[in-house]
Amino acid sequence: MLPFHPMALLLKYEGYPPAVVAATLIHGLLIYIIFYNPVMRNDLVNLDEPVYINATTAEQNPQRLRRLQELELQRAREAETQRQRERDAAAQRAREEEARQQQAQREAERLEQQRRESEIAQRRQEEAAAEEQRQREQARIEQERLERERQAQIAREQEAARQAELQRQQALAAQQAAADARAVDTYVAIINNTIASNWDIPPSARNGMTAVLAIRLVPTGEVISVEVVQSSGNAAFDRSVEQAVRRAERFPELRDMSISLFEASFRNLTITFRPEDLLR
Repeated sequence: MLPFHPMALLLKYEGYPPAVVAATLIHGLLIYIIFYNPVMRNDLVNLDEPVYINATTAEQNPQRLRRLQELELQRAREAETQRQRERDAAAQRAREEEARQQQAQREAERLEQQRRESEIAQRRQEEAAAEEQRQREQARIEQERLERERQAQIAREQEAARQAELQRQQALAAQQAAADARAVDTYVAIINNTIASNWDIPPSARNGMTAVLAIRLVPTGEVISVEVVQSSGNAAFDRSVEQAVRRAERFPELRDMSISLFEASFRNLTITFRPEDLLR
């Protein structure tokens, strides 16, 4: 059997708690010697500077120390490994970021190239469309000019034809008016002669007397009404001219007259009676 050694206890418990207990006992002994030893109190001297006593614990267990060193070394290696991983990860991220930026730059350059090509193509299309529109506009303007010239020529021809027709109509109207005037004069003379042949002039009739009669006729020449619209001042004279018209009753010559001339001049006929005119 091996003899007991106090360090065996320390090694058994890896220095704890026996090492703490031993350190505590040593510190207590030192304090007792310093403060409670009568011999030493008598020999106390005043020192200008305080005396410090450093106490240390018992030496650590070599195995634990090695283990701690190994653990520290392992932690250092792990920390270094972790830092290396972080550096590698940072480098990888940097490479990835650089690759991403390069890819983004290439993509941006590609898009920019596409945009420039698209702008060039769009500009060419716009220029082609503008040229086509310009040509269409020129063709439209030329067509409109030709159409205006054609319309102006048609208008000139129509105006010339209208003027010729107007002149012809005016000539015909003048001829018709002259013919109508002659016809009116003829029919008025017939009516006057018919009325004169039926007029019995009263003895009281005098030159200067004037009676105006309004006579309404129909296209057959029949008299449908007679009215004195202006009296001569002599009742016998007025009655005589009215009776002369009523005796005539009808003017058959009017049947040969055109309706338009009849409506214009003989539908409502006004005749002025003067004794001196009818007696000539």
